Amino acid sequence: MEDNATQQNKGSISDGYHTFDELYEHRNLLFINLCMTTQFPIWWKIDEDCKDYFCLYLDTSDFGQISYHLPIKYLKFVKMNCLHKVESREWDGHTSIDVAKRLYKCMRNGGLLADD
Repeated sequence: MEDNATQQNKGSISDGYHTFDELYEHRNLLFINLCMTTQFPIWWKIDEDCKDYFCLYLDTSDFGQISYHLPIKYLKFVKMNCLHKVESREWDGHTSIDVAKRLYKCMRNGGLLADD
C-alpha cells in the first residue's frame, strides 16, 4: 500500500506541459460539464472501497455506460447541477477500455450532445 507522500509524488509527474494531477483535474471537470449538458440519464454512487471518491455514471442509450471516479469534493456540485439524475442503476461491468471505445463510437455518431 502506498503512503500519501508516494501518491502525491506520482501526481506531480509531468510530460513537460501538465502534471498527472492537472490532467485528472481537467478530466474531472470536463466529465462533470458533459453530465450537466447532456440529455442522457446520469446517477452517482459513493465508492464503498474509497470514501474520498464517488462514481458518476452517464448512461448513453446506444453505447452503454460511461463512468469515472471523481473526488468527493465535487459531489455537492454534481447534485445541484446535473439535471437528468435517475435512480441508481446497476453498473454494466464496463472497463476503462470499454469507456474509451464507447466515447469513440459516440464521437463518430455525432457526439453525446446530439439530438437523436
